[in-house]
Amino acid sequence: MMTNSSRNRMRMTGDKAKSRPGDIWVISKGKLTDMDLSRICEGGETETVTAYSLSELGRYLLNPNPIQVEKKLIGCEVHYYPPYYKIKSKIRKILPKKLHGLLKDEQIPPDALLSNYVTNKAPMNDKDLELHLNRVMELLRPYDPVIKKLLDLDQSKVADIVGTCQDVGGNLSYLNIQGSIDDKIGYLTEFIYKNVGVILDKAYISDGLFEMKGFDFQSYEAEKSYRLIKFFINGEAKACVLGVDDKVECWIEDVKLLHYLQLFAQLIKMNPKLNKSLKLCMTGKAEPMKLFFNRQLGIDYSEANLPEIYRRAFEMHDIAPSKKSIIKPVLNHSQLGVTFNYVPQSRTGADRLFVNFSVMHNFKALEPIKDALPQVYSEINKSASITEVGKFYLLDSFRGYKDDS
Repeated sequence: MMTNSSRNRMRMTGDKAKSRPGDIWVISKGKLTDMDLSRICEGGETETVTAYSLSELGRYLLNPNPIQVEKKLIGCEVHYYPPYYKIKSKIRKILPKKLHGLLKDEQIPPDALLSNYVTNKAPMNDKDLELHLNRVMELLRPYDPVIKKLLDLDQSKVADIVGTCQDVGGNLSYLNIQGSIDDKIGYLTEFIYKNVGVILDKAYISDGLFEMKGFDFQSYEAEKSYRLIKFFINGEAKACVLGVDDKVECWIEDVKLLHYLQLFAQLIKMNPKLNKSLKLCMTGKAEPMKLFFNRQLGIDYSEANLPEIYRRAFEMHDIAPSKKSIIKPVLNHSQLGVTFNYVPQSRTGADRLFVNFSVMHNFKALEPIKDALPQVYSEINKSASITEVGKFYLLDSFRGYKDDS
């Protein structure tokens, strides 16, 4: 027998699938509905909740579970025991705890061992020659300075070895290697300069930054959706993703994360260039890297040319160029930067980070020009759209390779 909640869920997901056939989407607009929360949280009653449809991409961005991504293992940090550590440890065992502080350890800075091995080699036309060269490189690995230093370590003095990984964008992260010191050295000598699986706590890293490599864009199904609800219990906002029979699939640890999804969904509709970048990932022509929201942009438009959206408005209504001085000051406030980084396929085989950067602007910031330039205000208003986060429009956008001058 189908429950009312099941019918509602099917109706919501069905409507969402019809409206976006094959397109990438993140989250729908919220709809108010009454729901019995007693099975979801303790003390819950029938309350009015805000219900959303969530795409596979949206669910990935909110999921609190660990993800695995591939990064290049480029070296390690070797951590040493303090001098006389073993002797002091034995003495501490026979001393009262209140006297342990008398035996202070002198910390030794860790050794950072990073390889300069060339990993981004372009594929060769002669596959036999390429295979031969790869075998030669493998034979030479034990003579690499990093590996030689690891093999020469006095393991009795080593407390830990932590791997150092790097992504295409040059971002470094640490890799906890399991096992004894000997196991860790063996792992590093076998896998250094190679891609390894790195476990991250979740897709949301911190401060508006999301790891995108963990999402399989090529398997993305626009028709597939999940139900997300947001509600208040004792004045505290809560949100969760629901599964079969409205059972909680996962709780959203920070409800503010929904704001990032709503802004991302809004931007996808506004920026065709971003949409094109996402579709490259969906077709396997690019590898996603990072998604970053930044409210501390500080782009100074007082010295730069007016963005295209304003130039068009000035030309359309034949407004004198001298009026630009009224516009520029308001553009320097209430900016939100959204960066989507990815690596396009390359014929040369060289991995280069491509940056898709968008500047969203809060429409409220335009209040000072409402009376002075009503025609411009009206034109920008047509481009703005409203979400729970606020009313924003696309002010500017840039695209290009990170290392281009």
